[in-house]
Amino acid sequence: MACMSESNFRKVFKNEMGMSPVDFINTERLQKASKMLKNPQHSIKEVYIECGFENRSYFNHLFKRMHNDSPQAFQDRLNAKVN
Repeated sequence: MACMSESNFRKVFKNEMGMSPVDFINTERLQKASKMLKNPQHSIKEVYIECGFENRSYFNHLFKRMHNDSPQAFQDRLNAKVN
């Protein structure tokens, strides 16, 4: 679609965006997950599936790397501030 090879696309994307396409997509997904976790009625499973992750441990790993906290701890902390 972009009229270039996959490897060239990845290279151009990284040069323009400062991250790989996969990292960009995961960042967007994690930002959506963070917003969803603000609602205590959303379960972790519901959040990671809705955000496009098929594997909870991969979701947890990426979330922890971004927020220095597990999704459950993040949700608990946010909801404790509200109450």
